[in-house]
Amino acid sequence: MKRLLASAALTFAAAAFAQEAAAPAPEAPPSAEVIKQVVEFLEHGKDRGPALIDAVPCLKVDQTKGSPTQFQCLEPVTGPVSKGTTVFAWLQWYVPKDGKYEDITIQVLHGSEIRQTIDLPLSGFGRTRGWRGANLSKPGKWTFKIRKGDRELGAASVDVAG
Repeated sequence: MKRLLASAALTFAAAAFAQEAAAPAPEAPPSAEVIKQVVEFLEHGKDRGPALIDAVPCLKVDQTKGSPTQFQCLEPVTGPVSKGTTVFAWLQWYVPKDGKYEDITIQVLHGSEIRQTIDLPLSGFGRTRGWRGANLSKPGKWTFKIRKGDRELGAASVDVAG
C-alpha cells in the first residue's frame, strides 16, 4: 500500500513538473477590429499625428549597421544613475503614411525646471525609432517629456544619485 501511494505521488509530481516545463501556448493575434483600427490609422491617420509606442530612458542604443538589434535600446535605465551620465530618451513610434512632423520635441527637466529642449523631426511609415541624449549633471529626478506641439505624448523619468 505504501509503495502504491509513493508510486502514485511520484507519478503525480512528475506529471505536474512536465506541465510546468511545457512551453506556454502562443498568444492569440489581436482581434480583427483592433487590426482594422491600426490599418485605418496607418493608411489615413496623417493628420492625427504619430503614435508614441515607447519612451525608455536608455544608457546604450545599438547603432551597429546590420546588427539584428540595430536601433534598439540595449541598456534601459533600471535604477539611479551617477551624476554626469548621458541618458538617451529612446522612442518608438508608429507613423502613418505620408506623415511628416516638425513639431516633435523632447523636454529635459530637472525637477520642474526645463533644462533643455531637443527637436526631433519625425517622418517615415510604420514603426520608427529615434533617440536623443542628455547629460544629467545634477542629482535628483530628471524627466524626459515627449511633446507634439503643446500636447504631451508621454514621459520617462530617471533618478540621479548624488
